Amino acid sequence: MLCRGALPTMNPYEIIERGGPGEIGWRIYFFESLASTQEKAAELAAHGSAQGTVVIADSQSAGRGRMRRRWHSPPGVNLYLTVILRPRMAAELMPQLSLVAGVAAAEAIELVAPARVRLKWPNDLWIDGRKTGGIISETVTERGQIVAVLLGIGINVNLQAVEIPADLRETAISIRAATGESCDRPALAAALFSRLNYRYMEAERLGFDPVRPVWEGYSALTGRRVVVVSGTARETGVVRGIDVDGALMLETGTGTLRFVAGEVTVEGAYQL
Repeated sequence: MLCRGALPTMNPYEIIERGGPGEIGWRIYFFESLASTQEKAAELAAHGSAQGTVVIADSQSAGRGRMRRRWHSPPGVNLYLTVILRPRMAAELMPQLSLVAGVAAAEAIELVAPARVRLKWPNDLWIDGRKTGGIISETVTERGQIVAVLLGIGINVNLQAVEIPADLRETAISIRAATGESCDRPALAAALFSRLNYRYMEAERLGFDPVRPVWEGYSALTGRRVVVVSGTARETGVVRGIDVDGALMLETGTGTLRFVAGEVTVEGAYQL
């Protein structure tokens, strides 16, 4: 289905729409180009779009990840999308949604491609030690209450190795560059929505406990020595996984420290 303002083109993702309001992927708005799927999803959420509504862009001119970092978003090769969620959970649990989405995305990629995916806390998808995807979670509030979460997911799908910007080739990769095989983007999106719907509903019902061990099984950093930057502080230590709330546990020379997603940056991960 085309949304007002989209360029006149067919929606290749319409065939994977399923279910009804509330189910992820029940309604998919497709655009040839957007500044950011996050911005368009925010507009739709403000006008009452139901949970599970998805915005997909074939390219983005101002795609961004966590901490406002720019996301390389060329046309015709990757998957750039935002899911509108209206979670029924406490506000302090919202940071866990990025971890839940990471598990769903890893599972989806492995369903459609011969790739072994790892998760770098808090929101990166890795293949062969390089970033192939990222997740951003932003809240929408009204009168101090959270009314929606905009879950943005970007995955490098069919970008060829030579198309990756030179300054990113040491740290970025696509599914195609890693496996040598092209990947059907609508099929990947369908798998992603299916796994995300399952994992999200599971988290709403049962909390983070069922997701945590699965996330740990995908963890790229557990047992590795890294530097964690939080504000002006820098802490060096060995990652001991995540706790019951999804916080990163870092064992240092003076004890184990706990870091909450969104507050820190992990340095040195690509030199592991």
